[in-house]
Amino acid sequence: MAAGPRVTCCALLGMLFAGWTGCAHGAYSDEAVKAAFLYRFTGFVDWPPESLAPGHFTIAVLGSRPIAKELARLLVKYPVKNLPARVRQVDDARQALDAHMLYVGTGYLGDLREVSDALAERPVLLVTDRPGALEQGSAVNFLLVDRRVRFEISLASAQRAGLKVSSQLLAVAAHVRGAALPTPSCTEPWRQPPERRCRIRVAML
Repeated sequence: MAAGPRVTCCALLGMLFAGWTGCAHGAYSDEAVKAAFLYRFTGFVDWPPESLAPGHFTIAVLGSRPIAKELARLLVKYPVKNLPARVRQVDDARQALDAHMLYVGTGYLGDLREVSDALAERPVLLVTDRPGALEQGSAVNFLLVDRRVRFEISLASAQRAGLKVSSQLLAVAAHVRGAALPTPSCTEPWRQPPERRCRIRVAML
């Protein structure tokens, strides 16, 4: 029975590597989809070199044991930034100060502003799953758009943490605050030759 979720996650990762920008409900559980996205985010964000000293790449999870379990299945096989990766379940944001990413799940009912304040200026990517989370300091927030899991990004929050978000990740986000975005008809512009790339619109959402 334990092999089922592992196969599901590996298959999903293959789809994400192939350029998927969202996953419909039904084929995969919410937990598998979001865990796979969390893993993929690490490939499109740059952390300060000093925060990636030899050791482990740590993803902390607050308020979602199921996603922590799915992440643990993935990270046991896939390194991050050439480091072995691990998941840490925490009960408070202050327990994640030395992590590289903190995912705050729907099971957390506290104030997200307090979470972001606890991580202030720490190189921790704050990923959330709550409407309006970007206004409360989140850097990446999951959305449900047309029954697909998508995400929105706050560049200001990422920059406050000293993190650099790849233009490739920005291009496939549903919304970006404070950055240039492709027009709605344009997908994966970095894959197009220069003469076929779509025009970019600026959005301050």
